Amino acid sequence: MDKTYRVVGSLVVGALTGWLALGLWKWADAEQQASCANDTAVCVTPYPLIGIGLWAVLAVVVLAVALPLLGVRPRGRVTVAAFSLQAYAIAILGPLAPRDVPDTNAPNLIALALGPALVAVCTVPGWRRAGFVATAVLVVAAFITLGVLDGF
Repeated sequence: MDKTYRVVGSLVVGALTGWLALGLWKWADAEQQASCANDTAVCVTPYPLIGIGLWAVLAVVVLAVALPLLGVRPRGRVTVAAFSLQAYAIAILGPLAPRDVPDTNAPNLIALALGPALVAVCTVPGWRRAGFVATAVLVVAAFITLGVLDGF
């Protein structure tokens, strides 16, 4: 299968699962706001956990089916790597959102689509080094954004 087809297909699959993540995040936030509208004390609802759980299950299923169909193998490793990189992208987008929830717009979808696309780049022997460098940049950006490397 063509290398470019694998990467572009993985980018589309990443955008789909990213759109799903942002949509579920927005739904969970709206449900929590509606449930806690009349509470004056601290309000804890299960909606954020339901949203995260639904996204995790659906994203893993979509990635586990779609990536091998695109020729990105081995199945287990690429699914875990793509999901992990997408979770890193969500960790970057969360603190940067102007409100509580990031918008479902093109820059956010591109950021979420990069995880599966980078995994596909890393599986092509000639492009592997560039994929690893780009993946390392994404992971370091997540750490900096989250403040883990704040002291360095």
